[in-house]
Amino acid sequence: MSSIHLLDNSLINKIAAGEVIERPASVVKELVENSIDSGASSIVVSVKDGGTSLISVTDNGCGIPSEEVKTAFLRHATSKLQQFDDLENILTMGFRGEALASIAAVSQMEMTTKTKNEDVGTNIKINGGVTEEIKPTGCADGTTVQVKNLFYNTPARKKFLKRNSTEGSYIADVINKTALGHPEISFRLLNNGVVIMQTNGNGDLKTTAFGILGKECIRASLPLNASKNGWKLSGFIVKPEVARGNRSYESFYINKRFIKSDLLKKAAEEGYKGYLMGGKFPITVLNITPPPGCVDVNVHPTKSDVRFNDESFIVDFISGAIAGTLKGEVLIPDAAKPDFSEMSGIKPIKGEEITIDLDAVLNEIEKKESEDENKRGYFDIRPLNPKPLVLNEPKTAEIHKAAEKAEVPVEAEVIPLGKVIDHIEEKDRQTRGEGESILPPSPKKKPFFHNYRIIGQIFFTYWLIQQGNELYIIDQHAAHEKVLYERLSESIRQRSVSSQLLLEPVSITVSQREKRIIEENMELFTSIGFEIETFGRNTYSIRAVPFIFDGTANPVFFTEIVDALEAGRIKDGFELKQDKIAEISCKAAVKGNNVLTYQEARALIEDLLKLDNPFNCPHGRPTIIKMSKYEIEKKFKRIL
Repeated sequence: MSSIHLLDNSLINKIAAGEVIERPASVVKELVENSIDSGASSIVVSVKDGGTSLISVTDNGCGIPSEEVKTAFLRHATSKLQQFDDLENILTMGFRGEALASIAAVSQMEMTTKTKNEDVGTNIKINGGVTEEIKPTGCADGTTVQVKNLFYNTPARKKFLKRNSTEGSYIADVINKTALGHPEISFRLLNNGVVIMQTNGNGDLKTTAFGILGKECIRASLPLNASKNGWKLSGFIVKPEVARGNRSYESFYINKRFIKSDLLKKAAEEGYKGYLMGGKFPITVLNITPPPGCVDVNVHPTKSDVRFNDESFIVDFISGAIAGTLKGEVLIPDAAKPDFSEMSGIKPIKGEEITIDLDAVLNEIEKKESEDENKRGYFDIRPLNPKPLVLNEPKTAEIHKAAEKAEVPVEAEVIPLGKVIDHIEEKDRQTRGEGESILPPSPKKKPFFHNYRIIGQIFFTYWLIQQGNELYIIDQHAAHEKVLYERLSESIRQRSVSSQLLLEPVSITVSQREKRIIEENMELFTSIGFEIETFGRNTYSIRAVPFIFDGTANPVFFTEIVDALEAGRIKDGFELKQDKIAEISCKAAVKGNNVLTYQEARALIEDLLKLDNPFNCPHGRPTIIKMSKYEIEKKFKRIL
């Protein structure tokens, strides 16, 4: 065994670089963060071959004084931290003093920098961590760093890099995330000489996001500003209709520094609960400003991981702010998406500065639709006879007979939802408690259903509602499921679930596995209104069912609930029983192909409209979709 000895600085720097510099994107991240800390208002990043052969970052920041240039490349040399206590309120992007030394250790690096008070700048060249040359040079104010042949002296690390196109995509993602956190800075990214991304740095977050996330996201975005106990949250979230299939579009920032946090993603998804289907994830761009000492940013050398001193508070804060923003919004998805391909709000990139007039783009869409609306005539859809509009053959004679007896109201009564909205807002204010409010009072909004007509039903499942020049389609099962879910949830919250005694108890025989599930969840069954007694070794007698279901239980219905409980979602407390309540509501709700009369349909719609979120069933599926007259006529080619 060899003797214990100190490692030389070159080897130490290479080992340290392994923690900070994982790939070309890591280099870009560290250099761009230095540019941001320098006060730059413009940052240009140029890469070749996915950043493996060249990475160049130019900024117009404060620059580095000539006498400090060489020191800047020493490990743990920084101007952003003086003492340990400063870590509790660090506002700069960097602070560890490792980036430049780590990058220089595994590349051929050159820096040219100048402060505004100096007549000439300074140029320094470093090869594998060894300074080769430092000299004065003429240059503009700011700093340019060039990193060539990354990992040329650490081939083991270089062979793990992916294809150039893949590495380039990682770099683009870094710039996109950073730009969303700093809309006040102009960013430009060039790949092999081609501009692939640029922002104008006008300080408007939505304008910046427009070119990164796309028009559809911006049209569906909702501004969010919240504060509580010294914490601040700002940015925007996107309506559930524009959800994605993975979590990569959930962006969070601490003091404008992008961070990776499963905790924050969990909080956001909790706020969207009930609005998104399984396997769908929200789009968020949210910046958190914490009070001093509440966040530990010194967790990992990359500074992308953080720890919170009160995780339960931050989850409640973020989820509550998101849920509060979504509440009261009309979240009915369009059956047909508008065509954005001919909109002209983005000017082509010509190597100079990109200009995005966000308002012009969105206004152009609305103006075009409005002009087309005024040019064409109007017609009304009215029932031709007092029978439901049925486009498919009924499955049974009994269903057909029930449909024949249904009556069609010519006009439905006006639904006064103003008081409902007032009640929702007042309830929201009351739930905030004393002290600083989570969300500012939201402006009053016109109810989305204020004068509608039920015009028919198709497939014995979907109800057609006309209001103005909009056609709404309501899924009777999803709507009834949501009404039952909210009714049962509120009853459990208030501990006011009433039971309906059965004239004759229903007996069911279960397996040992099912018996264990029932015994473990007997309190849950009782809390939702079931009265169950043991009746033999593997037999139970159901004596009462929740009154909310307006019917008798049967062995199939009860065993379906037992099967759902066994699926692995059994939790304690009301908030954690929501999946169970949703499952029970789903089993009890009216199904597709179950015939409802028009009076029953109207009553169901009115019950749905009274809910805080009438737009999604408990599993996140939409209850209502819409299609405008404009979209319908466009499908029939009445409009070009």
